[in-house]
Amino acid sequence: MMRRLLIAVAHGDDETLGAGGTIAKLADEGVRISLCVLTNDDGSRSRDGLNATPRSSAIEAAAKILGIERVTVHQYGDNRLDTVGQLELNRAFEQEVREFEPDAVFTTSTSDLSLDHQIVSRAARVAGRPGRGSVREVRCFEVRSATDCGEASGMPTFRPNCWQPLEAEHLERKLEALRAYGAEVENWPNSRSERGVRALAEYRGSQVCTEYAEAFEVLRAVL
Repeated sequence: MMRRLLIAVAHGDDETLGAGGTIAKLADEGVRISLCVLTNDDGSRSRDGLNATPRSSAIEAAAKILGIERVTVHQYGDNRLDTVGQLELNRAFEQEVREFEPDAVFTTSTSDLSLDHQIVSRAARVAGRPGRGSVREVRCFEVRSATDCGEASGMPTFRPNCWQPLEAEHLERKLEALRAYGAEVENWPNSRSERGVRALAEYRGSQVCTEYAEAFEVLRAVL
């Protein structure tokens, strides 16, 4: 049974788009949840990287809505994780594992078009490797506008092997948390729109004959 969960992501909103409904559900069930975000700005949105908007307050607000009790936000640059040594990023998540002692880690997929997501996925897998800590389960989630763009660009396809059914209240909390990120929410037909998020939850639910669901790639589970 999962008791402590670490969410390891590159950007604030990855956790909400990828697993917000599941996070809300697990928090309601008493799972203690920690979120570690490596970047704290949207600097890649501008041509010169200036006038970046800090995301700490939005991250904290979304975490509160979802029931995340512990939040760590690092100060690496948005879409610049490839300029940081992989070892340094590995150690950031390894420290989280040592301090929080999670038995499960959720992170982004290497199928994502975002290089930040790929780098974070590798670092989280290193931090959660067997024999080096408390982690018994590692899962990857999909982030629409990153995972789907990867698929449309010929990258390896996200292949879920685990579905988490959601109640309507968990999907609504996911959407509420997404609203905390303000301008990060796009208009339909963008997959980052509220309608797009709902459509994905309905699609993943239809795959397992439930109303709503989120899908995951389970990389390792020690039962």
